[in-house]
Amino acid sequence: MSTTSRSLTSLHTMQTTESQIVLILVGLIGSGKSTFAQALEQQLPHFRRCNQDDLAGDRRRVEVLARESLRAGLSVCIDRTNFDPRQRATWINMAYEFPGTQVWILVFDTPYEVCAQRLQERINHPTIKTPEHGRSVLERFHSQYQAPSPYEGYSRLLSLRPSDHPSPVYTYDDISGILQRIQDAPSPASTPATGPKGRGHHTRGYRGHQTRGHGDYRGCRGSGSRFGRSSHNPLYGSDRPGFERHGTSSGSRENFNNSRSDSDSWRS
Repeated sequence: MSTTSRSLTSLHTMQTTESQIVLILVGLIGSGKSTFAQALEQQLPHFRRCNQDDLAGDRRRVEVLARESLRAGLSVCIDRTNFDPRQRATWINMAYEFPGTQVWILVFDTPYEVCAQRLQERINHPTIKTPEHGRSVLERFHSQYQAPSPYEGYSRLLSLRPSDHPSPVYTYDDISGILQRIQDAPSPASTPATGPKGRGHHTRGYRGHQTRGHGDYRGCRGSGSRFGRSSHNPLYGSDRPGFERHGTSSGSRENFNNSRSDSDSWRS
């Protein structure tokens, strides 16, 4: 059986599984998050895209949409920068409200210069009106960015570079292949932190969909997936100074429980 056939078979299996995913996108503005998220929702309707720019820049409205979607049995894709542990904790903690829900992180590891060029050419953005404004926001995010740490409590992580998907269009096969790579990624507990320049990232398993958000854990962690494994380890560690690494995956949930901030108005 071809890789594509295996991917499609596995995707169908995941779509009909009684389980859900909170997929958290992480990356600078202009890194390609929304392009992916829009294609994901179009190709796989059991994923609901939750984008802050489309909701008047109000993170609390994103929370409402994500929680309502999970209650309806959908998986959700959090399409915003999520550039530090405090921001990501909002969605990780939300996933814990729905037993059996997996938390996946997809990092768009796009070079700063590429993001800046895209912002220069961007038009009709709902919140960033000029290239100068975009560059200012980009610089701010870049200086504040903290790569995901396994202690944050997510299930799996994949880092996606522009060279991994050079086309601006995502097909059904492209989306299913990326989800398969996330599913195949090692769990955070089994992979040591590595990687230069603080551009790295980490993870733990995928889940498909059915009309429910509760029940026993039924994820694919440790199961044999059929989406086609990536040829390299997609996990990269964070060497960002000042990021506290302590506790365990379960302990991290306590560390971040009270870390939500109503002031994180930046997104995209």
